Amino acid sequence: MTPGRVTYEVKYGVHPPAVVSGGGPDAGGTALRLCPDEPAPAPDRYRSVRAFHVLPDTQGPWARVVTERPLGPRVSGQAAVYRVEDPSGAPLGRITMRRRRAFRPGRTRWTVEPATGPALRGYRGRLVWWALWWPVGLTVSLLWAITSLLGEGDGGFGPPRRVIWRDGTGRAHVVFRGVADDYRVLTPGWDPRLVTALVGLHQSFDPSEGAGAFGWYQA
Repeated sequence: MTPGRVTYEVKYGVHPPAVVSGGGPDAGGTALRLCPDEPAPAPDRYRSVRAFHVLPDTQGPWARVVTERPLGPRVSGQAAVYRVEDPSGAPLGRITMRRRRAFRPGRTRWTVEPATGPALRGYRGRLVWWALWWPVGLTVSLLWAITSLLGEGDGGFGPPRRVIWRDGTGRAHVVFRGVADDYRVLTPGWDPRLVTALVGLHQSFDPSEGAGAFGWYQA
């Protein structure tokens, strides 16, 4: 891996789920746990309310993620906004998720606004792959789903998932690789708690295969 770059992955085989960075706990990496608040917040009709803690395996700083504004109906285009705070309540950043508006072309957009540093914006899937998905991939996906229902399929075929978070100049800072299901931070200086909060939120809306409909967060 290129020096200065850090890879984050979600480990669903442990409880609570962990987001590990670097080489993982057994190879000198670090792990931060995703712990939903108790009691969990009442789910809204769009199932976008989130409240959880980012806790280290050992002594260290932690963070809390709360819903500042839940998702609105697709026709309104209202985005869901999440606030990331440190133990004292000071902001680490804000994360926004805006889905494609109903009856309009577009892609789900994720925005990260750290307390210090450039704001990043990323879109689900690349335009070229969406252009191929609608006429070809969607048909293949439907056929795959039918064969799975008949007991003859062995998996699924989904729409593009890759997200590249870029700053205002177009420079890439964070990349989610949909096939590998990992997140790569390409530039130094990012608070791992903010990155873990982003990973946790993103995985709760677009979880890895086999992680359930709502990923690790079952609100």
